[in-house]
Amino acid sequence: MANISLSVIIPSKNNKYHVSDIIKRIAAELPEEEVEFIVIDMNSSDDSVIWALEEIKNNNLRGCVIQSGGGSISSALNTGIYKSDGKYITFVYPSRMYKDYLAEYLRTAEKTAAEFVFAVPSQTSGTASDSDFFRKKDNGCIDPAELMTELIYSRVFFDFTAVMLKREYLLRHHIKFYEDCHYGYVEAFIYNVLLHHPQTACADIRLERHTEGAAVKDTGTENVNCYERIDAMLKVYDALKLQRRENLKLLELFEYQKLPSVVIGVVDLLKKQGFSSQAIQKSLKQKGYSRLLQVSRCTTPALRKKVLRCRFLPWLYR
Repeated sequence: MANISLSVIIPSKNNKYHVSDIIKRIAAELPEEEVEFIVIDMNSSDDSVIWALEEIKNNNLRGCVIQSGGGSISSALNTGIYKSDGKYITFVYPSRMYKDYLAEYLRTAEKTAAEFVFAVPSQTSGTASDSDFFRKKDNGCIDPAELMTELIYSRVFFDFTAVMLKREYLLRHHIKFYEDCHYGYVEAFIYNVLLHHPQTACADIRLERHTEGAAVKDTGTENVNCYERIDAMLKVYDALKLQRRENLKLLELFEYQKLPSVVIGVVDLLKKQGFSSQAIQKSLKQKGYSRLLQVSRCTTPALRKKVLRCRFLPWLYR
């Protein structure tokens, strides 16, 4: 069997011809690479599976379609990881497709021996430290612990769905998506990747969205599942205490910046969905999430203000 450079894992449900378009675009972008396409079908009721199979077969590409049943998208992505044979793995969502970036990711990985590759953030906080952080070192790599710190403080941003990872690294450290999580599962996965200190590189490319024919993402159940993001981050925090227990600064940042910011994010989402402050406070208390609304010297002033208002003046919280 030929060496496979990249496994492209595509979760799909009722995406019509969009998956076949994704396969066509990536195959055209990487004509010199051995690529396999793993489409994880999540009980589609349309002809999207047939379209995908025909695209693979008619163009003599390597790939398959796997039926994942009615499980979560996290379960589908895990299936893709374990079924893949590529040196590297990437995930492509029909609802969030980018133009011509994988070739640069592969070049970056080859040059730096990276196990985790992402693109230059599309947004930063605009401070001087941002340019300093992304000024590459001699080996072109970034310290994962420093990157986690920047992510926790929301000083840097990159699309968690547009990353590339070394397959052997994921398997060696048993890193997978939380299958019981429908909201925040990708964010948790990226944090778990960084916890094991991968060789990390930032590709010198700006992501540009493919908007033509993009599939519509169903977000109708966000308010129902939003608490799962808190649960996912608590699992990450437990893993952090095991994997990086010597890094007291990172532990404090996660406990007093990341966790309260996630709870506040959920509160903001529920407020947007029309839930009352009283109902939100009662729910947080019942689920035990109120205890996460703690602050310390590492909490940003803006978050501190929101946390204190949410705890002590919830009827004034906006």
